[in-house]
Amino acid sequence: MGKLGIFGGAFNPIHIGHLFVAKEALKIFQLDKIIFIPTGNPVFQKEELLDKKDRAKLVNLSIKDEPCFEESLFEVNRDVPSYFINTLDQFMNPHDDLYTILGEDTFILFHKWKSYREIISKTNFIIAERFEDSFTISKKYIQTYFPDFKEKIFFLSHPLYRISSTLIRERIKSNKYISYLVPKEIEMEILNKRYYKNI
Repeated sequence: MGKLGIFGGAFNPIHIGHLFVAKEALKIFQLDKIIFIPTGNPVFQKEELLDKKDRAKLVNLSIKDEPCFEESLFEVNRDVPSYFINTLDQFMNPHDDLYTILGEDTFILFHKWKSYREIISKTNFIIAERFEDSFTISKKYIQTYFPDFKEKIFFLSHPLYRISSTLIRERIKSNKYISYLVPKEIEMEILNKRYYKNI
């Protein structure tokens, strides 16, 4: 039985925090592979959202040299809204246990997702640190909404939790450096294409 990581998100843009979390999850939870799945058509409104194909290209550039990372365009290639239950079903198989990677800020809204009870019955969760509270908010959230699923929810502390796509977009619009916050190829692509300047 293998362990397959599912890492979905807007990746608007992808940054070193995303990549560090994926690498750390791979090692700590002994995952065989992590699939990055850029959101195609978000169900919840996203601010300053770059075109889905451009975001997918940035993800591909970021992970192309990592043998245990791959990208899926399942959501990008669909015209319908990106409900995670449909994405999860796409990767369900009899050979792998699924581990879905989510940031804390996303996880504490999980009860608003379509078919959230069905989702949590089908996958484990790896919750990546986003708040300065030692997962206190997330643990209270689990106790309130998912006390019967505690054994399927794992926590991942990491040192880059302050880095966010919002921070990077703000720095771009303020003409500040984003060097070392994103991979070099991503920085050059963003600057050359003037992404986020006019959104």
